[in-house]
Amino acid sequence: MTTSGGHDHLRRADKGRKQVLLVFKTVAIGAAGGAVFAWLGTPLPWMLGALAATIACSMAGMTLYVYPPVRRLWIIVLGVMLGSSFTPEVLDHLHLWIVSFMGMVGFVVFGAYLSYEIFRRIGRIDRTTAFFCASPGGLGEMIILGPLLGGNERTIVLVHATRIVVVMAVVPPLYSLLAGYVPPMLMGGAHFFWEMPLPDLGKLALAGAIGAGVGRLVKLPAWQMTGPMVASAAVHMAGWTAASPPSDLVAVAQIVIGSSAGARFSGSKLHELVRPAVLSGIATLSLLATAVLAALGLAAITEIDFRAIHLALSPGGFAEMSLIALSLGIEVPFVSLHHFGRLVLVISVASIVAGIGQRRLAKRGQAPPKT
Repeated sequence: MTTSGGHDHLRRADKGRKQVLLVFKTVAIGAAGGAVFAWLGTPLPWMLGALAATIACSMAGMTLYVYPPVRRLWIIVLGVMLGSSFTPEVLDHLHLWIVSFMGMVGFVVFGAYLSYEIFRRIGRIDRTTAFFCASPGGLGEMIILGPLLGGNERTIVLVHATRIVVVMAVVPPLYSLLAGYVPPMLMGGAHFFWEMPLPDLGKLALAGAIGAGVGRLVKLPAWQMTGPMVASAAVHMAGWTAASPPSDLVAVAQIVIGSSAGARFSGSKLHELVRPAVLSGIATLSLLATAVLAALGLAAITEIDFRAIHLALSPGGFAEMSLIALSLGIEVPFVSLHHFGRLVLVISVASIVAGIGQRRLAKRGQAPPKT
């Protein structure tokens, strides 16, 4: 006779199998899109192709999903890849980046205010939701903190997902069209991981594992990428290895990241998506245009490459912007460190605001309004 506990176990096992199959289906669709974009010769094909394919299938009504631990695993690979771009010469340049960091802080504050006004005045979105939508980064954190204070979770998700998609879809093609970039389809040390010497592969894997473990332990923002990036940077700057993760693994990381972004639109009806997507598109394109002006000013002051500053100020996700910098071969350490700083700033401010808001609600004996 089967017990209720046995039934629960079977249901969990069946749910687990369905999730695994769903992840495989989503990544397979993303890989097919990446292959098409690679054949077409587009910039950053594996990520943009996966993004386009999964968004199209999501809008067609397909259920798509990428289990968060799967995304984290491949972001660790990307973190190790980013760290391999750090050389001892980076330390010589850090003092030159102080002005650009200050400019980045000012731009984040201005960009958040500009976006907030767009969501409030044009979109007529409530204050709490508009605040967490206007944050130029920290999608995961905004989805958690926003609803705690009564923000509309679905609107926050769609706005931030659209922001990342717009930046991913606009920046690489524009750089290719306007600046004539022809970025390589493959990024990494070798075409296939089995072509790498085992000692180098072992050092990179160890850096990724230790970096992710320590990053999670000390609660680094975006620990799955920043931890491995710091560990890999330390290994490379110490001269223990000069190897980069193999290109095929980096391509898979791009597919998973692109598929994850596209799968966020799964289950959304087109009429539900239009309003937040249009508002987010307006805000994002406004920030990208403003970033051009800010980058021109900072480049004139600091004599740092305009392209690197613009990528550092662009309101994309940490992982996505770092991949774009990698694909274009533009000052990867500079762009990555600035986006890490932006992420720390955004999460810190949002956490403080959320804490103050929760305390005020508690004093009034109120619960956050339902969304």
